[in-house]
Amino acid sequence: MCHWVHPLCDIVLYICHWAHPLCDIFLYMCHWVHPLCDIVLYMCHWVHPLCDIFLYICHWACYPDVPTVSPWGAPIVWEGTFDPEEDFRLHHERGTVVGISVFAVGKYLSQYLLPFLVSANQHFMPGLKCVIYVVTDQPSAVPSVSLRPGLTLVVLRCPSRTRWQEISMMRMKDLPELVFPLAKEQVDYLFCMDVDQVFIGRYGPETLGDLVAQLHSGLYPWNKTYYTYEQDPRSAAFTPLEKAHYYYHAAVFGGTIPHLVNLTSSCLRGILQDRSKGLEAVWHDESHLNRYLALEALPSKILSPEYCWMSWDWFLWLKKPKMRWAQKNYKNMRS
Repeated sequence: MCHWVHPLCDIVLYICHWAHPLCDIFLYMCHWVHPLCDIVLYMCHWVHPLCDIFLYICHWACYPDVPTVSPWGAPIVWEGTFDPEEDFRLHHERGTVVGISVFAVGKYLSQYLLPFLVSANQHFMPGLKCVIYVVTDQPSAVPSVSLRPGLTLVVLRCPSRTRWQEISMMRMKDLPELVFPLAKEQVDYLFCMDVDQVFIGRYGPETLGDLVAQLHSGLYPWNKTYYTYEQDPRSAAFTPLEKAHYYYHAAVFGGTIPHLVNLTSSCLRGILQDRSKGLEAVWHDESHLNRYLALEALPSKILSPEYCWMSWDWFLWLKKPKMRWAQKNYKNMRS
């Protein structure tokens, strides 16, 4: 049966059986029908992490086409869908300046900020003028980095916060209060990024747009019925599945300052509204971000998982990953 579905499933037989005998039963669930593949992927990961390789085989069999345009016409940026030389020439002639805001609060500063800055210096918008806004509760602890010509570092102080969820959610308050007043005078486009990431390839001007969203690499291959939108109708982040198209990662979003003002204002309003009811969205600010991008303002550009990939196994099917998650130690970092 499995060979009839797709010859590659023969490979799955040996891989899954070698990883764990129980995986044999999942062989018979392999089918070209999209939702069934998603179920198999979830169950295989639950049985044994080595079965994650099954994800890539099923992804290739079940998702032969890589979408490059959203249903509303926004480009989805993958390697090979743009001309890097033409994009650079256009923005270099315009004198485009690009910013990054990154929050390095508490333990996140000592653990992640230095590799983020070093890798951004090498890979982020090479050849263009850039500004990195480091928002931290420990300005004196920001590491010294030798920066390339045209790249400026600005350090801004924010309040200390104990809960990691609070750090994540309250950037929707700190961004318009601390970063945007400077950025609107200094940059044309601004990316808001988590600090626990590392650039590993050229992250160029093909990513620029009025409102830019990042596909979540952990959920990208799955049917949207598995997307983790907030489903509590009491929450301001509630997002009906039928209204959404993609699940976006709050680790990266960007655009022009007016669009980011609207985004952060909406998310903060929802966060505070939930707080007044004793609620907190399932994925905190990310839940409010996804609601905004689904119901209030569709992104003008979407970045593929190449631009924010998991720290493992990307080499199996991505062409040129640009950024990966840093190795996580959630128990230590979030305690």
